[in-house]
Amino acid sequence: MSITYYTLDVFTKTAFQGAQIAVFPFAADLSEELLPFIARELNLSETVFIYPSEGNSNTFKLRIFSPTAEIDFAGHPMLAVAHVLVETGQVKQEGAYTKITLEQNKQAIEVNISAQDSGSSFVQFTLQSSAIVDRYTPPGNELASILSIEERHIDHIFYHTRMASDGVPYLIVPLTSQQAVEEARFDLKAWGQSTAPAMAAQEILLFSAKTKMKGSNFHARLVGPSIGLHEDPPVGSVLPAFAGYLASHDNIREGTYSFAIDRGTVDTRLSLLNLEMDVKKGRPITLRVGGNSVLISKNELLIKV
Repeated sequence: MSITYYTLDVFTKTAFQGAQIAVFPFAADLSEELLPFIARELNLSETVFIYPSEGNSNTFKLRIFSPTAEIDFAGHPMLAVAHVLVETGQVKQEGAYTKITLEQNKQAIEVNISAQDSGSSFVQFTLQSSAIVDRYTPPGNELASILSIEERHIDHIFYHTRMASDGVPYLIVPLTSQQAVEEARFDLKAWGQSTAPAMAAQEILLFSAKTKMKGSNFHARLVGPSIGLHEDPPVGSVLPAFAGYLASHDNIREGTYSFAIDRGTVDTRLSLLNLEMDVKKGRPITLRVGGNSVLISKNELLIKV
């Protein structure tokens, strides 16, 4: 018996850019013990398995795996899954927007699919962020050593280095330019000799408000002890923490903010994430994340399932 799966490039309108995601639209036919082995074999950012949800035709359950472990929540699969559900006819698009619900281990996510004729698919999903922000961070000279940059490249004018956690802690460091973000190199020895390990964050989000990409407000990149030297992983999982981080600055008042974040370059799979953030005092931040995806391949798994 063969099992069909699809691969997609996510947070891009261009084939062979963005993040690579694999989607198995009929995972109920798969043996559960095979799931981590399949994800390891495909070796993409995430591999997603879709299951029908009882009682609601437009609600689906997801299991998401990286090559090393199952993931409780990830943003990129939202776009890929919605695209594949339409492609396989499990979701029928009616009107300008079609609403579905995708249930991950941690939460149920509302997703809107926009009708498009371009071959790509625009999808927006909604999150709630109650990120905790801590202003205690390593001093600038330590950060500069950790990132192999000059301390003058750390931004202290518009944004500030802070720790933010919405379940997973991130050290968020603003830099003065996209070039500084691209040239930073994580130094594990400097990390071990600094105060950073005591903070529990194992990943550092570097970003700059000066970006080369037209229509983008921030350029972002993840580095850290859990990330390989030459990796440029997707940043979707950081967005709830990043929203809380932005809202912790004095220039962000109550209201709705729209912005875009780009990650990578054409040589390292450029992504563009569109965000809307509702900030209200005393309430969780409502975050709407949107982006395009491109269907790349339709494949068959040729093993006993």
